[in-house]
Amino acid sequence: MASDSRLPSRLRQFVMPLWAPIIAGVIFVSLAGCESKTMTHGHSIDEAMLDEIRIGQSTRIDLLASFGKPSFNGAFNSGKIYYVSQYMIEPAGGKKQTETRQIVAFTLNGDDIVTAIDLIDETSGKNVVYLDEKTPTPGDNFGAIDQVFSNLKRRRND
Repeated sequence: MASDSRLPSRLRQFVMPLWAPIIAGVIFVSLAGCESKTMTHGHSIDEAMLDEIRIGQSTRIDLLASFGKPSFNGAFNSGKIYYVSQYMIEPAGGKKQTETRQIVAFTLNGDDIVTAIDLIDETSGKNVVYLDEKTPTPGDNFGAIDQVFSNLKRRRND
């Protein structure tokens, strides 16, 4: 019986000094998730890197050597290649927001020589309106039985 009473007191002596660090750790971990996050995506191209590219002299190979693989190529053989850089902030408990976006567009002629450099930022893009509506489609409002009979009708007509 005496050994049973000693165990809780020994356990208390060991656990009691640990309560404060444990509680502080739980509070710290729970608050660590409440900070905003910053993210960078794409290619970081600064002025010094752009100064190395000479219009009329630099080629596609020079661009690939300096900046790496482009983010995307222009459509329909337009001779353009694009490097996109984006800096985003995600507030605690919020949606990601684009802080800055820069697109560097290089125009190349048929010989793959740079003929123009265009800088496009977030203010020069188009705003796309997002509609939170559902597009009506045939069969969207059918129940299971309606769909079965609709399929049987369609097979009969074929």
